Amino acid sequence: MSKRITHNPSLPFIKENWTGNLLNEKNQYINLDGPGERSFAELFKWQAEKNPLKPLKKKQEPGVEVIHNTALTKNTDEGFTWLGHATFLFTLAGKHFITDPVLYNVGPVKRYTALPCSVADLKQIDFILLSHNHRDHADQKSMQHLCALNPQAIILTGLEIAPLLRSWNITNPIIEAGWYQSYSLEADVTVTYLPAKHWNRRGLTDMNTMLWGSFMLQSKHHTIYFGADSGLGIHFAEIGELFPSIDYALLGIGAYKPEWFMHTAHTSPADVLVAQLQLKAAQLVPMHHATFDLSDEPIFYPKQELLRLQQEQEINNVLHLGIGRKHFF
Repeated sequence: MSKRITHNPSLPFIKENWTGNLLNEKNQYINLDGPGERSFAELFKWQAEKNPLKPLKKKQEPGVEVIHNTALTKNTDEGFTWLGHATFLFTLAGKHFITDPVLYNVGPVKRYTALPCSVADLKQIDFILLSHNHRDHADQKSMQHLCALNPQAIILTGLEIAPLLRSWNITNPIIEAGWYQSYSLEADVTVTYLPAKHWNRRGLTDMNTMLWGSFMLQSKHHTIYFGADSGLGIHFAEIGELFPSIDYALLGIGAYKPEWFMHTAHTSPADVLVAQLQLKAAQLVPMHHATFDLSDEPIFYPKQELLRLQQEQEINNVLHLGIGRKHFF
């Protein structure tokens, strides 16, 4: 077995003395501070447990507004739009960036909030940012359709993910990066791939054979952190030191219960407030809720809980977005 790739030799590192991602004895990628994945025994334990929040899931509503918007890529004013779950459309320096595009149902898991436009409206995309390979972030149908509409869009992702995309017959340019590497782009925007505390798997035998991570986007006037999927970890404080002027931190608040099972891979509403402080981000933008029912809590619960914590702690620098309404800088 050949050793797994630990970095892209053509891309620069932004962290001093970092030489590439670490691997364990199984030739798998690992987190900076402990595993994010759970064992099958722990999964079975969770599935066998009683869910005290299950009654709240009857006729559950997402608790977010969906605004129909067909002109998302026609508007080049700087800002960003939430398309649901972890999918955002950023417009920076005249370029359009889309993150983790999941535009349909994910297998048997149905969307509770509709896409605010038709998929055909998502043209003129310049860059597709793919944080990791989990199906609610890397969806085959969504990627195939988006790439067919935007054949010149450059896919920015983590190490070893290109073969998965090529197996889907995607022919777009792909740039892979390891943690702390900045992509080489012909744009007035810098995109850097950064750590997350998570894991990767699509089948039974590919645990952590593809890298996971988060992204920092920097234009001349704005710095935006897209946290993707992550549990609390040492990386948040470190990223805050490396990027001392983060304007917006987009962080997940959903798929967090039961916390004994989920906390190593996803942040809860309480965790996300800690992460924001560690990042020293001016504004928190909650995501990864209201679209898919992936865990024990109902889909409206994370936002409701975060609003409660905000009131309790007198926190007012949280930007709760509707789906489809562009936030202008």
